[in-house]
Amino acid sequence: MLGESTRLKRGESSPQVSAIFDGKVVHLRGARGETLGLQFRSSDGRERAVRLELPGEAAEVSGFSVRFLDVTEPSTEMYGPSRGKGWYPDVLVPAAGAIDTRDLAYFDIAIPSAAKPGQYRGALSSSGLTIPVLLDVSPARIDLRRDPLVWVFYLPSDIARAAGLPDVDSPELLERESAYQELFRAHGAFLAADLEPDRFPARRRFMHDVKFWPVGIDTSSDDTIARDIRAWLELFRGSGVTPFAIPVDEPKSLAEKQRARHIAEVIARAGGGRPSFLRGVTDVAEQSYGDAMDVFLSPANFAETAHEREPRGERFWTYNGRPPAAGSMILDTDGVALRTWGWIAERYQVDLWYAWQGLYYTDRYNHRGLTDVLHDPVTFDERSRGGDDFGNGDGVLAYPGALPSLRLKSLRRGLEDRLLLRELEACGGADTAAGIVRRMVPRALGEAKGEASWSVDEPAWEHARQEVLDAIEVRCDETALAR
Repeated sequence: MLGESTRLKRGESSPQVSAIFDGKVVHLRGARGETLGLQFRSSDGRERAVRLELPGEAAEVSGFSVRFLDVTEPSTEMYGPSRGKGWYPDVLVPAAGAIDTRDLAYFDIAIPSAAKPGQYRGALSSSGLTIPVLLDVSPARIDLRRDPLVWVFYLPSDIARAAGLPDVDSPELLERESAYQELFRAHGAFLAADLEPDRFPARRRFMHDVKFWPVGIDTSSDDTIARDIRAWLELFRGSGVTPFAIPVDEPKSLAEKQRARHIAEVIARAGGGRPSFLRGVTDVAEQSYGDAMDVFLSPANFAETAHEREPRGERFWTYNGRPPAAGSMILDTDGVALRTWGWIAERYQVDLWYAWQGLYYTDRYNHRGLTDVLHDPVTFDERSRGGDDFGNGDGVLAYPGALPSLRLKSLRRGLEDRLLLRELEACGGADTAAGIVRRMVPRALGEAKGEASWSVDEPAWEHARQEVLDAIEVRCDETALAR
C-alpha cells in the first residue's frame, strides 16, 4: 500500500517502507475537507478484486482502475532526470464496486468538511484477504476549491478534437469543458484559456473563487489591442477578478522583448495596467521592460528579484517545473515531483503557478497532429521540426473523457499540504510551518543549483505532513478550526 505520490514502473520492487502501511494495518490520517490517495499494489500477477470500505460519515471512497503507458524513449534532459524506460501507471479510470486488477488499484478517500474528528475503522479486501484500515480524522479543516494556486492552460479545440466535436461554443462542447473544469477544481487547480472576448461569456461560469484570470488580445495592431482592452475591462467590471494577459510568450531576442513592452504600453494607454488589467511576460524582470510589466513569470525571479521589486507593485509568479527549480510534469520522473509545487509555493510565497498545458492532446507547437495520449506517452516532440527535445506526458494532466492522471493526484497532494501549512500559520504557528517547509525544500526556483534539494521518497513527505497536523491540533482551538 502506497500513497498518491509514489509512482513505480510495472515490475519495479515496492519500497521497503510505506508511509501508510506497517505490514498489518493501513493507517490513514487527514483533515476535514482533505482527500487522501491510496494505491494497492500487487506483484505476483494474480487477478484480484480489490475493494476499500470506510464509514460514510468519515469518508467517500472512489475507486479507479489504473492504465499504464509504455515509455520506450526517456524524456530528454530539458525536463530534468528521467527514470528511464518502462511501463508507468498514470491513467485513472473510475470503477464502481471492486476493482479487478493484476497489479494496481487506486482509491480516493474524501473526508467531508463536516466529519466528526476521531478514528474510524474500515477494511481493504483483496480476493479473500482482508486488511484493517484505520482512518484518523483530524480537527483541521481545508477547502481545496477556494482560491486555487495552479492555473492550467488549455484550449477548447483540444477537448473538441478529442471528442469529435467542432470547435464552436455549442452546448455539447461546453458540457465537455465543464467536466474537465470540475476535475481540475477538485484537485486544487483551475483550467483557463486566453480566449478572445466574444468567447468569454459562454465560459464566465468557470471563473469563480479565483483572483486572476487570463485573457486573449488581438495584437495585430495597436487599434485591435486597445479595442480588446476596453472590451475586457467592461466584461470584468464588478467581478472581483483581475484579468491578465501574456501577449508574447517567452521572449528571447531583444526584438521580442521590445515587442512585449510595446504591447504593454499600448494596453496602458487603453486603460489597462495595474491594478485593473495586469500585463504579464514569461521572463525574468529586467531593464528592457522598463515599468511596462505588472507580472513576471519565471522561477529565476525567486527569491531575490521578487523581494526587491514587489514594493514597486509588481507581481511575481512561476510556471512549469524542472529540477532543481521544481518538480517536473513528465510521466517518467519520480512520484513526488508535482507534490513539490505546493511546498515550493509556500516556501517562496508564490501566488499563482502556471502549468503551460493540461490537455495537450495535439502537439501544435511542433506541427504534429492529434496524439493518441492513452497509448502514446510522447506528447511534446521537437524532433518533428528539427529539434532534439521530447517529453513523455508533458502538458497532459488529464486524459480524454476527463480521466484524471496519477500525476494530477500527486499535484493535489502537495496543494493540500500547502493548505495544511497555511492552517497552521493562521493559528499562530508560522515559525513552526516555516521550519518544516525549509527542511523539506531547502532550495528551489531561482535559488536552486545542481541537484534537487528535496527528498524523492514519499515517507519523508508524509512524516512532514504528520508534523503539520500534530502542530495544528496542539495550537488551533475549535473556534479557529471552525472558521
